[in-house]
Order: sequence, then structure tokens, then C-alpha cells
Amino acid sequence: MVSSTSANHYSRLSIALHWLMLVLLAAVYACIELRGLFPKDSAERNLMKDLHFMLGLSVFVLVWLRLAVRLLRPAPPIVPKPPAWQTGLAHLMHLALYLLMIGLPLAGWLIL
Repeated sequence: MVSSTSANHYSRLSIALHWLMLVLLAAVYACIELRGLFPKDSAERNLMKDLHFMLGLSVFVLVWLRLAVRLLRPAPPIVPKPPAWQTGLAHLMHLALYLLMIGLPLAGWLIL
């Protein structure tokens, strides 16, 4: 039987934050798209906009928690190690996603 250490796995908190962020991002997008189904100045349309704002704010707060967890518990190594170009692209994509999760809520707040 192979002994597994915690350094070889993502923490439960990292996994939970990952999936929570996915659900929140999908909900933020859904809210702003669904508002178009309702007439302007209706209660339902305003509810969709308010939910969009609150969920976006939740994304902004949780991304900082996620970054803190990532700094405390780095990602486990991939075995076997992928080629350098794949690792480079993966890091670039992670950077882009984090910048979007921080930048889009800030941009939305500035637009308000």
C-alpha cells in the first residue's frame, strides 16, 4: 500500500473554494444574462442585478481567501512532470483567471 502525504494532494479547503468559485462565477453570469428576460424597472430585473452585484462581491472576497490558501498550501506536483511549455501555459492561464476574478468585480464597482 502506498503512503500518501498531504503534500501530494490539494487540501479540502482548496477543493471547496475551487468548486464554490465555479458555482459563484456561473451564478454571476447567469444573473446578468437572465435579467434580460424581465422588463426594465421590474422587481425581477432589479433582483437579478442585485444578485449579480452581491455574487460578484462574493467572488472578489473569496478570491483573496483562495490566494491566501494557495500561498500557504502550494499546488501538489504533477506526476509525471509535464513539458515546460504546458506548465508555462498553465501558469499563464491561472494568472489570467485570478486577474479576471479580481479585475472584473473591481471594474463593475467602478462602473457603478
